[in-house]
Amino acid sequence: MIKKGIQATRQLISTFGREFWFVFRVAPKQGLTLTVLQILIGLIPAIELFIAAHIIDELTTLIGTGIWSPRLSWLILIALILLGIQRLVFSLNDYVTEYLRSFLSLAMNDRIHRRVLELDLPTVERSRVHTLITYLKDHSWRPMQMVYSVFQTLGNVVASISYIFLAATFSPWFAFLFLIAVLPSLFVSVWAVYSNSKISWGKASLMKQVYYFESLFRYRRSLIELMIHRVGVYFADRYKAIFGEVIHKEMDIEKRRLETSALTNLGAFVVYIFVYLQIIRSVLLGASTIGQFTLYVGAFMNLERFLVSQVWQLAMLLEHTKYLDSFRELEALAPRIVDAPGSSVVGAINTIEFRNVTYLYPHAKHPALSQVSFTLRAGEQVALVGENGAGKSTLVKLLLRLYEPTSGSIFINGRDYREYELASLRKQMGVTFQDFLEFSLSVKENIGVGELSYLQDHAAIEQAAIRSGIHERVMALPKQYQTILGHEFHEDGIELSGGEWQKVALARSLIKDASVLILDEPTAALDARSEYQFFQELFRRAKKQMVLVISHRFSSVRVADRILVFKDGMLIEEGTHNQLIAKHGLYEELFTLQTKEIR
Repeated sequence: MIKKGIQATRQLISTFGREFWFVFRVAPKQGLTLTVLQILIGLIPAIELFIAAHIIDELTTLIGTGIWSPRLSWLILIALILLGIQRLVFSLNDYVTEYLRSFLSLAMNDRIHRRVLELDLPTVERSRVHTLITYLKDHSWRPMQMVYSVFQTLGNVVASISYIFLAATFSPWFAFLFLIAVLPSLFVSVWAVYSNSKISWGKASLMKQVYYFESLFRYRRSLIELMIHRVGVYFADRYKAIFGEVIHKEMDIEKRRLETSALTNLGAFVVYIFVYLQIIRSVLLGASTIGQFTLYVGAFMNLERFLVSQVWQLAMLLEHTKYLDSFRELEALAPRIVDAPGSSVVGAINTIEFRNVTYLYPHAKHPALSQVSFTLRAGEQVALVGENGAGKSTLVKLLLRLYEPTSGSIFINGRDYREYELASLRKQMGVTFQDFLEFSLSVKENIGVGELSYLQDHAAIEQAAIRSGIHERVMALPKQYQTILGHEFHEDGIELSGGEWQKVALARSLIKDASVLILDEPTAALDARSEYQFFQELFRRAKKQMVLVISHRFSSVRVADRILVFKDGMLIEEGTHNQLIAKHGLYEELFTLQTKEIR
């Protein structure tokens, strides 16, 4: 424990410097202002105490005379000026501190959001990285607290130095004794911080579950499930139990703080009692005046208070260091899927070739895709079919370079697709996943975010809505394309049906001027008539686009130019609907089963 305390104490100066510099880098003007204010806050009370001691001694000599001496007048004037300055400084300090705390919290959270977006899917999906992000978000209050701790430490250090100077005028040895008295408490506090950091990390793992179960009671879709299946109480109990574990861990932290606080106060308090008795003895012996008694008692009392407070401020600095270390760990993460040196911009995509592509998820025993080879060409409408888990969605994620093949290669326009810039590659692909997002924004924004350059282009947005089949419904809404969807942020928001939301999501992909259109179960929430109309309209208007459709509805995909059939990660059949039916393979079997179910 002592070794850890010594190591951590050595880190305190560098820790304070790093955090102090971090605040200055975010808001230099406010940081400088707060530095000056904290120096004044640390100095003024000691000067006031010094002036008060002289006022008392002056009053002692003037008692009974009725004389108001010039020296007394000057001393009182200085004391009142200091009091006025002190109140102004406190007000300014509160204002600047609140501004800086809020600004720093915003800056940190904004950086976390943007940093996560810079990472790739394999990195974000790692358990430790997910826990790291949860920890940073769960402790998002720390940047605000950091401002308080850093500048409070600065003020306390200045105040402690000033009171040490005053206390040393009575006895340098007694002042030194105070400093020695708090060292054991500092070591114990440092040890508690190290222990608490481990508890906090374990708490972050639990908070991931808390956030998940909490979200079930927040969103409309999950609430419907809870109500229909009568499992709301079950999940409420799960939430309560896990949050109870979180509270238990928090109480462990508070218990350690209570124990160390008792030790911190005990050592300094014993020294204070000893010094207090020595000051009284000095007055009784005539070695000190009443004013000096006030000065020395006040100096040692405030020194004890600031030193004890400083121990916890230093401990808090170490806690913030753990947060900053986690933040730096996030900053240091490097995505594996990045632009290769000398990568070029891809224009229109004319061909896509999968050549012996295999993909194995981390820690999985069997590959999600195995030795897959096929070629797609511009203007083709191709469907991917197969049972759940056959590898269809994984294939799409590989094509988007969310993942990269474990072995084999993907070629676009005859070149390995890793030779192209990621941004340009994904720009050429319009995608609608089955689990699309329902943004609590206007219809215009819900569609326009598919391609931000068209966000203010009403004609492009309307054309995309027409192609997806949602335009007529939008025109019937109170504010048409300006209508807010969802009730999460707006009481007057309009809630769409599942099929209507899906059409909005489709429009989001269609607005993109992409060479390739990828649709993952695009008609899952549409009725048979809407589905038929959608595919007829889609294939009619997408003559120049390469269209890749994942669907379980064989009645939809049979109009595709070509159908790829997957099973257990392997491409086992390929051809048109009629060709595959004639083969009497898996496609014919699944098509027949689905046709019977429909009948």
